[in-house]
Amino acid sequence: MTFSEAYHLHGPDTIAISEALGIAEHEADRLINERMDRKYRDRVENARIRGELREIRARCPA
Repeated sequence: MTFSEAYHLHGPDTIAISEALGIAEHEADRLINERMDRKYRDRVENARIRGELREIRARCPA
């Protein structure tokens, strides 16, 4: 089982993921934190890009 599969199955439950993958709980916690940080960075970047696109569209006549 991969981390992605375990995360999809168990959500952010460090104990369940560590047992499913056979790794230490602190390692599962680190992987979960990486996943959540990546999702947050992606959301921020997408919001920035959407804002830039709105500005471009507002300047261009239809």
